[in-house]
Amino acid sequence: MNGQITHSDAIGIVAVLFWGSTITSLVGFLTDRQLHAILRTHWKVMIACVMMVVLWRIPIDGGFFHGTEYEDSYVYTVAGRQMAEHRHIEPNAGVLRYSITVCGVGSLALCQESDSFPEHLIGYPFVISLFSSEFGYRPSIGSIVNIVCACLADFIIFVLCMIIADDVTVAASAALIFAITPVFAVWGLETSAEPFSNACMSLALWWCLRYAFPRPEQRSPWHQFVTWCAFTTILLFSLTVKRENILLIIALPAIVLLVQCLDKRSQGFSVRRSLWHVLSAALALMFSLQMGIFQTVSSETALLRAYPPTPSELIRLLPVFSRSFFVLPWYGGAVVLVLIGAVVAWRRKELGLFPLLLFVAYLLLYAFHIRSYYEMRSGDTDPRNALRFSMNLMSLWSVLAGLGTAAFIGWFRRNVRWKYHPLRDRWIATTIVAVVLGATYSATSFLREDVVADEFRMRIAPALAAVKIAASDQTTKSYILTFEPLIPQMYAGPEADVFNFEDLSPTVMNEIGFTQNVTAVLYVDEEIHQTTADADRYASQLAYFNQFPRTTLTKTAVSSVVRICLQEGPGGASEKNGEK
Repeated sequence: MNGQITHSDAIGIVAVLFWGSTITSLVGFLTDRQLHAILRTHWKVMIACVMMVVLWRIPIDGGFFHGTEYEDSYVYTVAGRQMAEHRHIEPNAGVLRYSITVCGVGSLALCQESDSFPEHLIGYPFVISLFSSEFGYRPSIGSIVNIVCACLADFIIFVLCMIIADDVTVAASAALIFAITPVFAVWGLETSAEPFSNACMSLALWWCLRYAFPRPEQRSPWHQFVTWCAFTTILLFSLTVKRENILLIIALPAIVLLVQCLDKRSQGFSVRRSLWHVLSAALALMFSLQMGIFQTVSSETALLRAYPPTPSELIRLLPVFSRSFFVLPWYGGAVVLVLIGAVVAWRRKELGLFPLLLFVAYLLLYAFHIRSYYEMRSGDTDPRNALRFSMNLMSLWSVLAGLGTAAFIGWFRRNVRWKYHPLRDRWIATTIVAVVLGATYSATSFLREDVVADEFRMRIAPALAAVKIAASDQTTKSYILTFEPLIPQMYAGPEADVFNFEDLSPTVMNEIGFTQNVTAVLYVDEEIHQTTADADRYASQLAYFNQFPRTTLTKTAVSSVVRICLQEGPGGASEKNGEK
């Protein structure tokens, strides 16, 4: 079945799901009376929280952080650029049609060979392409999309908390924590799919609750049908964003059934609504099979065979992954509030079970997720490597933290003797909030400046130096040989020719005209790839590469741009063969 759908057909299906979920969600919002009542009562608080989302996330100097993991940080933006500029790069035979395919050898304008990334899907790049078509392409367009998604997620967090707890303290606390948490404001804008997926998950959870537990005035057949359509389409679309969202198909119907049996506010068990939830899950499961989601694990399977983990290593993965939540400069100590909120949600056995059980399910999934080649080879996981995955849990984390904050405030009022003085208490509360806001904004700015500067120095600047040298030579066509070809494709013009060091071979060098002395090759030699792990991973490519003389054109402390020569030329001091 999968082979009958072309890549263009897959993009068309994604477009239908995106616009279907957008339109049905808008209709659902416009006809939801309970939502309107929340907006009329708390619109000032909601606007203030959304404004802080924007303020905390837009850098003063205009520099956004793309991410630490190369493929996940850059492939989505390049794929979105291709869609927006209508640069069709057909996947190779056997490639999954909903997966991302980019140019591996050549340029975006004239691709000679394609590279496919089966584990990365086209839902997020499609939305990037819409923004690029409307506002123009720029390397930060993916982060701009995620700012919009963060505003939507903050709005959904507030109204979700009002549905779950019917407490403005919970809602305002959760929305505020989401807005000002430093790691959410920095890593939550990285151009991987997780921040966008977080917004999709938040919307799916909202429509799930609105359909499964409607108020009496919202039980008209028309509104129930619109709500079900919104839930189903966003559930299907979320599968095209992150394959891990297949967990929503399994978890949501089970949690609905559990809560309907336990929650006294559910006003009776509804067999019909449960069956419609099962229908949504069945449609999503069939769609995931048509997408071939279970076939996207080939690279992880290969790593697992090469580096099989022992039972002790698997047991050690969960605390190693979870310790990132306890890093104070990243999360500001909110993990304590989340733990309190988890206890509150579990004890109440009400709608709070939704964020709690989903959070636990995703946490376990990500903790035991097959890591990258470098992590599997070393057997070590740094807390920073968990941050990308954690950005898919921002909304769930914030809702639990909101429940914990309200519970702590309630405990304080009940157990601490405190004589009430309105003016004094107002000033104390204002001072505490101001200190928290100032501290988190300062931490966010420092964190952003640190990671953006490091990313530019280690990755982006070397690629731009090679692009500049290639563009300055008008007499010879130059190919940029790099371990990270997506970066020139993201930052340079569509005519920039690149190819991946992984593809380096006599065949490719002959195809691009290097062995005929028709084209030049500029190699981006980066310090981050001068490791034992890279030497083992690219042993055959390095053996072939080291036979060529080369001339250093530019050099910094962390990188250099080198021209590869067929023979030693007069243009500069050539390095010895075999020396990288």
